[in-house]
Amino acid sequence: MKEYLLVFRAIEGANRRNDAERIVSMEEWKNWIGGIAATGKFIGGQPLQAGGRLMTSTGITDAPFAEGKEVLNGYVILKADDYKEAEQFSKGCPILQDKGGSLEIREIAKMEM
Repeated sequence: MKEYLLVFRAIEGANRRNDAERIVSMEEWKNWIGGIAATGKFIGGQPLQAGGRLMTSTGITDAPFAEGKEVLNGYVILKADDYKEAEQFSKGCPILQDKGGSLEIREIAKMEM
């Protein structure tokens, strides 16, 4: 079994929600992640705070970054047999309902120590 990282991105400000909508959204996320957890394939994940810093060879930049309006919202790490299974888990992700929302799936490489 392999491990996969699901990275969630959205367009900053494109999906503003009032308090009631935020509650509904959080329930959708809990249900989606709970579904993965019920299969025993959820490893972990968290939402990310707004802001942050980007480090490059030329220095450090505070968020928001000038490169674009896309923001990194969070991540999940899960176990799957292959990309096809990871894609099946991803299909119900709430970020895909958001305007400009996207989900990137990456296999986590094993690092020899």
